This record gives sequence, structure tokens and C-alpha cells, in this order.
Amino acid sequence: MNNNFKRPYQPSSQGPSRPSFPPGSRPPFNRGRRNKPNIPLNEGIRAHTLRVIDEEGNNLGELSRDAALAKAQEVGLDIYVVSEKPGEAPIAKIMDYGKYKYELSKKEKGQKKNTAGELKELKMHYNIGIGDYNTRVKQAKEFLSKGKNVKLNITLRGREAQHADLAKKLAERFLEDLMHDGHSDSGVPDRMQGRSIMIFISPGADKVKVKKAKELKELQDAADNAEL
Repeated sequence: MNNNFKRPYQPSSQGPSRPSFPPGSRPPFNRGRRNKPNIPLNEGIRAHTLRVIDEEGNNLGELSRDAALAKAQEVGLDIYVVSEKPGEAPIAKIMDYGKYKYELSKKEKGQKKNTAGELKELKMHYNIGIGDYNTRVKQAKEFLSKGKNVKLNITLRGREAQHADLAKKLAERFLEDLMHDGHSDSGVPDRMQGRSIMIFISPGADKVKVKKAKELKELQDAADNAEL
């Protein structure tokens, strides 16, 4: 007699039957595949008891995990743990998990886009002191490093308009000091806007200025070595 013979697998008739789905509904999000260990979803939920909220926001009270999963499967949705606290049954919600993840991803992308487009304004006087100037440069670098745009506003009041050339030189100096952190597509304007000189600085090094500064340093080093 061959002891290696194996009988074909036959499902037990005593086991729980798989719930059927209403016409037009979809199977649960993870049917036919295993959940990642870090996602408390459907069969991946480890808690034996859950406080369940249905797809319409109704509180169903405490249910066993299997009962909650069965209710979710009845409507072709998923059961997902949304909150856990020590010593309490986790709160789980019946939902379309695929749609939930899509909406969450869409929201996160929108938040990143808004952060990247955020504008921070810095104001300076044309004869600002060196200490305050260095503070503005430091603030601008911090904003740019976080992906935020910077607006520099140098306003001249009354008779100060005659010092427009000094304000322009200050703006050019500001861009030079930020060349490794930000760039301005429009640069310093030739004319004042009203009584102000304004420049808009975006994150990312000014490659043209950085290249010129490098070439100038190499020429200066070469000249110094020639004198030696």
C-alpha cells in the first residue's frame, strides 16, 4: 500500500459558510489577498471585539470581529480600525477602504501643494543694520528650505524715494546671499512699484549665479597663486 497517497482536499461542511454579496455590490477590499501586518483591515484586525460604526455613521455598539466583518461583507465593504486606545475596544468603521485611501492620498497631495505655494513676506528698510539684515537672510533660507516662496519688500517713504538706487543694490545683495538656496525668475526690477521694490524668490539654487561665483573664485585663486 502506498503511504504517500494523499486524498484530495475537501472543505469541511461544518465550517462557517462564506457570506454572499447583494447584486451589484463589490467584494471586500482585501478578498483573495492577505493584508499587510500594519493595516488593521478586515481579516488583518487582531482585536476580538470592536466598537463598530456602519457606513452611514450609525453606532452599532460592540461586536465581535467576525460579526463586524460579516456585516461589512453583507454590503460589499470593508471593516477598518480608525482608532485604538489601551484598555478599550478599538473603534472600527465599515467603509470603502480603497476609496478612503484614494481620498486620503488626494488630500495629502493638496496639502503639500499648498505648503509649496505658500508665500512668506520679508520687509526691509533701505538702510537696514547688518544684524537685522543677517536675520532676514536666515529667515529667508529657512522658508526656502521648507519649500516656501519668499517675497522681499523694500519700501521707501516720502523723500526716501531718492535712495531708490540703494534699495535696488540691497535687493541685489539679498539675492546674491541666497543664490545657493533660492532664485528669482524676474530678478530685481529696474523700476519701483509705487514706493516699493519687490522681488519674489522661489526654492532652488540659482544655477547661473552659482556658476559665475565659482568661475570668479577660480580666477581670483589663480591670480593669487600667480602673485605668489
